[in-house]
Amino acid sequence: MAVQLGKRYKDEDTGIEVLVIKPGDCDLKCDERDMELMQPKVLPSAD
Repeated sequence: MAVQLGKRYKDEDTGIEVLVIKPGDCDLKCDERDMELMQPKVLPSAD
């Protein structure tokens, strides 16, 4: 799996989150489970 710079990945069972600071090919796993890409949070408008 290729991880993307600035993206967050999470393991739902443990709650561990990882922020990618160096992109590339790697296997992000926690207890032998693949970590899932988190969706960006919607922030309120600054109007």
